[in-house]
Amino acid sequence: MRGRVREFLPKIVIAAAIIGAGALGYSVWRSPHRNDLATYGAYAIALAALAGSIVAGSRRWLTNIRRENEPPATSELNELADQLAKVVKDEWTCAANDRGLLVPEPIPVQWRWPSVAISGPIIAAAATHWLQPLPGIDAVTTARLMEGDIRDLHELYGGLGSGRLVIAGSPGSGKSGAAVLLILAALEHREQVDEADRPKVPVPVMFTLHGWNPDVQPLQAWLTKRLGESYPQLAGGHGAQKAALLLATGKIAVLLDGLDEIPEELRPVALRGLSQQAAFRLVILTRLNEMTAVAAKGYLEGAAAVELQDIDAVTAANYLTRIQLDPPPPGWRELTERLRQAPAAPLAKALNTPLTLTLIRDTYRVGDSVRELLDLRNATGGPASQTDIIDHLLDRVLPAAYTRRPGQPRLIFDLQAAQNALSCIAAQMNQDGTRDLEWWQISSWAPPASRSPKSRLAARLARSGKGVSPWRMGPAGWSEAFHSVGLADLAYGLMLGLAAGLAAGRAAGPLVGLIIGSVTLLAIGLVNGYVKASGAAGIARVNSLTPLASWRDDQRFGLLLGLVVGLVVGLVAGLVAGLVAGRAIGLAIGLVVGLVIGPVIGLTNSAAWSASLTFVQLAEYWHTPVQIMELLEDARQRSVLRTIGPVYQFRHARLQDRLAEQVPAHQKISEKSPFS
Repeated sequence: MRGRVREFLPKIVIAAAIIGAGALGYSVWRSPHRNDLATYGAYAIALAALAGSIVAGSRRWLTNIRRENEPPATSELNELADQLAKVVKDEWTCAANDRGLLVPEPIPVQWRWPSVAISGPIIAAAATHWLQPLPGIDAVTTARLMEGDIRDLHELYGGLGSGRLVIAGSPGSGKSGAAVLLILAALEHREQVDEADRPKVPVPVMFTLHGWNPDVQPLQAWLTKRLGESYPQLAGGHGAQKAALLLATGKIAVLLDGLDEIPEELRPVALRGLSQQAAFRLVILTRLNEMTAVAAKGYLEGAAAVELQDIDAVTAANYLTRIQLDPPPPGWRELTERLRQAPAAPLAKALNTPLTLTLIRDTYRVGDSVRELLDLRNATGGPASQTDIIDHLLDRVLPAAYTRRPGQPRLIFDLQAAQNALSCIAAQMNQDGTRDLEWWQISSWAPPASRSPKSRLAARLARSGKGVSPWRMGPAGWSEAFHSVGLADLAYGLMLGLAAGLAAGRAAGPLVGLIIGSVTLLAIGLVNGYVKASGAAGIARVNSLTPLASWRDDQRFGLLLGLVVGLVVGLVAGLVAGLVAGRAIGLAIGLVVGLVIGPVIGLTNSAAWSASLTFVQLAEYWHTPVQIMELLEDARQRSVLRTIGPVYQFRHARLQDRLAEQVPAHQKISEKSPFS
C-alpha cells in the first residue's frame, strides 16, 4: 500500500507541473504588465523548460521508486556477482603482491585444531549441514579438521556444512596472509567451475569489525553499508538493496578480521549476532587470546576452528635459504646454521612467525648486512632476548623503506619526517582502537585549539565537514543531469527562485521577476542534477576503490559543487543587484557572493577538503607534513602500509603498536577534542 502511494505522488506532481505551467503562462499573457511578444516568448520558453524539468524529475523519481520496489532478477544478481568477483580479484591480487605473498613463495604455515576452547566439538563442526559443500569440493570430515597447512584452508572453507570457519593465531602468525591466499584460492576455484555452477560459488570479501555495534545494528545492515563503501557498484540506495540480496542468497562470503577492535563487552554480543544472523559463508580471523576470552561467554555456533602454528626452526631456515643467492653470503649461511643447530635459542624463537621472517626478508635482503642481527646485544651488553630481536626487526622497517637506493628517484619524505608522522598516526589509531585508517575520519582527529588564527579557522571549517562520507565522481553530460533532477532539487531551486523573483520583481516589474525566478529555479535544478549524475557515473564504475582514488574523487566533487553553486548563486545575486543598483555594482556583488558561497559549500560538503584542513592543524600540533595523503600513499608504495579497499592499514599490526609506543604523551590528542 505504501509503495502505491509513493508511486502516485510523482504522477500528481507531473499533472500539477503541466497544469500550473499552462495556467501561469495564460495569466501572464492576460496580464496588463506584458510588454511585447518577444519578451513573453522568452518567458514562455523558460516556463516550458521549467515544466519539462519538473516532469523529467518526477518521471525519474517514479522510475527509481519502481526500481526500489522491484527486486533485481536472478540473472542480474549473477552478473553483478561476476563483476564483483573481478573487482575483488584485482584488489587482493595487488594486496598479495604488495605483501610478498606470491613472489617469493608464501611462507609455509601449518594449522591444527585449537589447543584451547574457542569453538564447539570437532564432531559437531563436521556433522553440521546447514549449507551444501561448494561445487567441486568434498564435505569436510573430522579427520580433515585435525591438521593441515594454509593451502588446505580453502577445502575447509568450501566443504564445511556450517559454512563457518575461525582462523586463530598469535600476533604475527600469518592470519591476514592466510586470509588473502584463501580469498584468491576461492576466486580461482570460482573461475574454474562449470559456468552453470558458478552462481553457487560465493564471492569472498573481507572487512574489519571496527565500527560495528552489534547491540544496535543488525549484521546485514552493517555489512550492506561496508559493501557500499568499498565497492561502487553496491553504493547508493539501489546498490544497498542489491548488496542485501547478494548476502541473503549466499552469493557473497564474508571474512571478518579484528575482533579485538570492538569494545570487550561487545565481543560476546558480536559472536551471538554472527551465530544468529549470518546465513552466508563466514570466516573469522582473530588472535587466539581474545577468542579464548570471548568463547568462554559464547562461541560461533557450528564453526570449525584452526590454530595457526609457530614455524619451526628448520622450516624457517629452509625458507630463508630459498630466498637468497646460491651459495648464500656468509652472514646468511651462519644465520640458517644457527637456526638449525639451536632451535630453542632466542633467535629461533624470534623467527618463528611469518611476521619476523618477512621482516628479515624485506629489510636484510641486500648484501650481507644480516650479520648485524647475529651480533645484536641487549641494552646492558648481554645476549639479545626474543623480544629484543623482534623489536630490532620492527625498528628496521622505516629505515629500510626510506633509504634511497642507487638508481631510485629522490625520496619525497625523509626518514625523520616519515617516522614522526607515521608514529603519530599509529598512536591515534591505537587510541581509537582500530587497525583501519579511513582518511575521511581524520577530521575527527582535530587537536585542541591553538592560539594560531590559521589553525582556529581551519578547525572551524574542518568541523563543519566532519562525518561527511566520501563521494565518487565520474564524467556526466547535461542530458544525464536533466534526467537526474529530482523533486528535492526543484524544491530547493523554488525557494531561491522565489527570493530572486521577488527581489527582481520589486525592481523591474512582475514579468522580469517571474523570468528571473524561473531561470533561477531551472539553473539550481540542473546544477543539483549534474552533481547527482556525476555521482551516479562514479558509482557505475566497476574498478576497485583505492584510498587515493576515493580521495581524488571526493576532491573533484568538492570542486565541482563549489564551482557550480558559486556560479549560479553569484549569477542570480548579480542579476538581482544589477536591476536594483546598476550593472557595475551587480557584477561586483555577483563575484563576491559567488566567491564566498562556492568555496564554503564545496568545503563543507567534501570529506577530502575537510580532512585537508585537519592536516593543517595536525601539521602544527604534530609537526608533520601537510601533505598527509601523499605521505600515506608513499608509505604504501614502500610497503609500510597496505590497503583494503579505500582503507589504509599498517602492513603489520605489531609495527603499528611499536610506532605508537614511540610517541610522547604530550603529542597524543585527547579523546575529548573540543572539535569532536
